[in-house]
Amino acid sequence: MTEFVLGSYRLEVDVEATRAWYGRYGNATGGCGCAYCRNYAAAVGVLPPEAAAFLEPLGLNLRRPGDIGDYGPRQGGRWYMPMWHIAGRLLEAGEGELPVAPGVTAGFATDMGPFLRNFPEPCFQCWLSVTLPWVLEEPADEAADDRDDEVKTLDRRTES
Repeated sequence: MTEFVLGSYRLEVDVEATRAWYGRYGNATGGCGCAYCRNYAAAVGVLPPEAAAFLEPLGLNLRRPGDIGDYGPRQGGRWYMPMWHIAGRLLEAGEGELPVAPGVTAGFATDMGPFLRNFPEPCFQCWLSVTLPWVLEEPADEAADDRDDEVKTLDRRTES
């Protein structure tokens, strides 16, 4: 386990177990084919390099979140909150969001789902809040999915 202090958060992370799980199961869309997840995968490269650099020491890859939430239009783009599970413990829960880069904030929690199948325990979650441009040819307003006006997520516990 490696200990990290990030702002007011203190983490104990099993970096190798985290990295191994995402190496086996993770990909940029979590297997979801909706337009919002496909747009995240296509547009995430526009984020400042500090976003990826923040995640990498924790065993995480910006392009391979465990879950992607799309929260609609914001500031000329789409508001996304990708989330990753981390093997280890959240020793001290900080307050507020951590600034990571211009337009990118992060936080950690112990109660954010969906919970991922075969993920090592104990675990906690890391999320980013980002705005990405809509880069797909299909308009975001017409992007077909099964959202029912709820955030689009994927629960890998149901995968076979």
